[in-house]
Amino acid sequence: MVDLNQDVKFVKGVGPNRVVLLNKLGIYTLKDLITYFPREHEDRSKPSKIAEVVDGQEALIEGICVSRVNEIRTRRKNMTIYKLMVRDDTDTAVLTWYNQSYLKSRFKMGEKYSFFREGKY
Repeated sequence: MVDLNQDVKFVKGVGPNRVVLLNKLGIYTLKDLITYFPREHEDRSKPSKIAEVVDGQEALIEGICVSRVNEIRTRRKNMTIYKLMVRDDTDTAVLTWYNQSYLKSRFKMGEKYSFFREGKY
């Protein structure tokens, strides 16, 4: 049986520096550690339909890839834009990334993917 009142310094992988950081968060025991919840939480469990997403809102969408990743070179040095078109049963969305060249070979047409958009813009 595990003692939840055990000091966090006895948790495997927690060294002296980590103990100091955890104590600053008010985490002193194993119970404190497993019941600590972050200040912010992103709910990525319920996908939204593309047609329902509001600009600036955090959203998880699921869509089928209907195009290849298009690479757009800009006049700005060191700036490349990558765009991908996905659709669900309500609408189509164009997703945009900057300087993410690995995405060119990441998506396959006809496959379903999940995408999360942060609303902090």
